[in-house]
Amino acid sequence: MSAKLSVIVPVYNAEKTLAACLGNLVHQTFRDLELILVNDASTDSSLSILLDCERAFPDQVILVNLEENSGPGGARNAGLMYASGDYIGFVDSDDIADVTMFEKLYQRAVSDNCDMVDCIYYDEARESFVQQTDPACAGILDTEKRIELIAGGGYLWSRLFRRELFDGIAFREHTILEDMEILMLLLLRTRRLGVVTEPLYRHTAPPDSASRPTDPAKYQKAVTETMTAMAELFLSREDYAQIQEVMEYSILHLYYGGIAHIVNADPPLPAGLRDRFLTELRQLRLRYVTIPYEKNRYLERIFQENDIRLMKWNDQNM
Repeated sequence: MSAKLSVIVPVYNAEKTLAACLGNLVHQTFRDLELILVNDASTDSSLSILLDCERAFPDQVILVNLEENSGPGGARNAGLMYASGDYIGFVDSDDIADVTMFEKLYQRAVSDNCDMVDCIYYDEARESFVQQTDPACAGILDTEKRIELIAGGGYLWSRLFRRELFDGIAFREHTILEDMEILMLLLLRTRRLGVVTEPLYRHTAPPDSASRPTDPAKYQKAVTETMTAMAELFLSREDYAQIQEVMEYSILHLYYGGIAHIVNADPPLPAGLRDRFLTELRQLRLRYVTIPYEKNRYLERIFQENDIRLMKWNDQNM
């Protein structure tokens, strides 16, 4: 199978939402599209649903069945190995892509020769539409625009990417938060960006989503691994001085989230475990963040005074 556009869908125990997700994907108005459905060793009926979809749409669907669970990153890596499209999209198995989404993103990508195109999405948890990418950043990117885009954050699933952007890239496996540094790197590689100012994606993020672990140890591991991966990926770049402020801001975003998760754990963590987790976070923050809080211009975007006070408390809690 060869297509202009490949859409990768990692699937793990998504039997409740999978049919609705796949229904909109197999009926996309853009027809030169391959769907790469990656079953990440699901233990529910997800594989049965995927097999039915493959049988019904054999010319459109590629089913990849992983025997061992490798997490969203591993599933995406597997999908990328099979992708033949000039452009790559990602859809989470509990979300809904509008049936016109990939036609509209692809048309913008081709007409404007874009490496990446983003659209508006609807966030069910917040009951609001989110335009993550400022249309003012559309067009050829310079360093300042790239930094602004990184500071704004976002997700893979509202975007379309030129295939070459992923050359030499592999997602971290067996973890969550695996795409944070990858999206930053993709933005740094993007030369021309497009924006479609229409809501084309519905993000559900149910309470039992894998991206919202209740296990403090699992979340702690994901946060510390992501802080480390982010620093190791960017510290050696020749342009590090230009991106240092936004990179440290991104690390502090993780740092604060890790502290808050620990101190607000319910039931409370045992004192020894709590102190160990906070120490791990503090050591990474002191290793990778050198700009004072007051001098990082991006902190005021999401952090309140109490948030910064909490981070400083952990900094000094030797």
